[in-house]
Amino acid sequence: MSGVGTYPVLVSDWSPTSYARPTEWLLRVSESQVPYAVVRRFLKGDPNRPEEWFRVVTYAPTSEARELIGWVRSFDQACQLGWDYRIAFEEWRHHMAARRTDNSVMAAAKPPAGELVKFWREHRQGSSS
Repeated sequence: MSGVGTYPVLVSDWSPTSYARPTEWLLRVSESQVPYAVVRRFLKGDPNRPEEWFRVVTYAPTSEARELIGWVRSFDQACQLGWDYRIAFEEWRHHMAARRTDNSVMAAAKPPAGELVKFWREHRQGSSS
């Protein structure tokens, strides 16, 4: 009477985590440092064939205080954009500090994040040729 009243055991590699998709990443140099940017993944367009986009913003503890750096089509481009912002911002701060600029003046003079990266990339490419 083997098999009567018993059910076969189905083994599956499926797990609820297979439905999990990362949608947000904090970019930082190390776990002990404050993040420098936030990348968020979006699916847009046709639900059957959505386009994947990544939004990169400056880091701040609240969403309201974050500033748009830009939109790109790949995760690699998003990470590069965040990194370029970090370098551009640090170089801008160094430039302003070298001029002995007061912090309040620096805050008022800070260019928008996207413009800062655009200027930095153009300047960097122009100086390497």
